[in-house]
Amino acid sequence: MRAGHFEFTPPDPPLQSPHCIALLRPWVNVGNVGQTVLGRLSRIYGGSEIGSLVRPGQFYDFTRYRPEIRFADGKRTVKVPNTAIVVGRATESITARNDLVLLHMLEPHSNAEDFNDSVLQLLADLKVERYVLIGGMYDSVPHSRPLSVTGSARGFTPPEEFGGVRLGRSNYQGPTSLTSQLTDRARNELGIETLSLIVHLPLYLKLEDDYTGAYRVIQALSALYGFSADVPEKGLAEQQYGQVTPAMSSNPQLQELVKKFEDDYDRDAGQEVDDDESVSLSPEIEQFLDDVARRNSGESGEEGPTSGGV
Repeated sequence: MRAGHFEFTPPDPPLQSPHCIALLRPWVNVGNVGQTVLGRLSRIYGGSEIGSLVRPGQFYDFTRYRPEIRFADGKRTVKVPNTAIVVGRATESITARNDLVLLHMLEPHSNAEDFNDSVLQLLADLKVERYVLIGGMYDSVPHSRPLSVTGSARGFTPPEEFGGVRLGRSNYQGPTSLTSQLTDRARNELGIETLSLIVHLPLYLKLEDDYTGAYRVIQALSALYGFSADVPEKGLAEQQYGQVTPAMSSNPQLQELVKKFEDDYDRDAGQEVDDDESVSLSPEIEQFLDDVARRNSGESGEEGPTSGGV
């Protein structure tokens, strides 16, 4: 079956009240958060791939997203970068009776309008009732505090106990991806519910796979859909971030930076902070933090990630 530029096999039996949970690489996937979360959801829901773009070369520059040579059963194959469609079904152990469409979106280099049209047609054909975009961005936050998750919800009211997620309208202005239109268009043109969940990661940690960030998003989704959050990412997160503080012992500058982030975090949380112990940062780091603050000003997490590090 065709949905714009996608070809897929219709699920049989049809999906039950499906919700689409999407990631967008590389725009909002720092720390590989989206990929890790969708991988875990695929295991929980018994996911299977049902389709992808028919001719991905219409959207992707293969000198930027490189095809990969693979060997399987002694045979040489070439894996071509693509946007994949995976579906999974809710089991009896999951409270919310919503099947899932897991959309592994690769950001297009060209013909983005056609890409967006095709995604919307796919959502319509699969009768998706909610579109959820997940991901991660870098921010001035400490690894020693619970990571913040921000975003926005339209068309429905999330539960009060929503894993500490802060929801609101974004007034971010700046560079973005054209695929950011999908959230508004899904709401305005298809009339479906929309949600964004973006975890804020410490900008001084450049982890290829940030399991703490991924687990925070898993916790939020668990509160929505009623599956168990007792997943391997929980232990991996504790182990991964638990190694950071000891590793900082030989880097006084980084310790000072983290202390500032901790103080700012605690103030935002309404906790008292001893100003006599406040740190004095070098002019270079102060300028760097000012630049990060300007990029993040007013952002609720719907837009693209910042980058940087010390």
